[in-house]
Amino acid sequence: MARTLEMAIEINAPAQDVWRVLTDFPSFADWSRFILSAEGKPAQGERLMLKMNDGGGIMTFTPQVVVCTPAREFGWRGVVGAGFIFAGEHRFILQERAQGITHLIQRETFSGLLVPLLWKKLNTRTRAAFADFNMALKTRVEAGKCS
Repeated sequence: MARTLEMAIEINAPAQDVWRVLTDFPSFADWSRFILSAEGKPAQGERLMLKMNDGGGIMTFTPQVVVCTPAREFGWRGVVGAGFIFAGEHRFILQERAQGITHLIQRETFSGLLVPLLWKKLNTRTRAAFADFNMALKTRVEAGKCS
């Protein structure tokens, strides 16, 4: 059974500026309380090392980048076990609007046997972490910190 979480925000900057901050992994520690660190290349097929905290503790995992279209979409897929136990496919979708405004959608689709057991925690802690990350990203981009 798959379930999806999605949070969106408007960022007063062009998609290219949002993309630069979103893929500037070394700077995450300066502004993100959700994705504490990210190592690797933002390129399709690459393996990342992510340290994350959704409010329930720090976890480290190594998802594979499944989509990387500059200034449009970035996403990875992480699995526990063979994937049928628990998997998550995380996406950042950037939609540029008029006057240089970017509509950012952060979405994760969870699947596997553990989803029904974990859904309450995912739907509260992870949803809050997504909202916090989106706001922190907006603040960083709008402050002109586009490396």
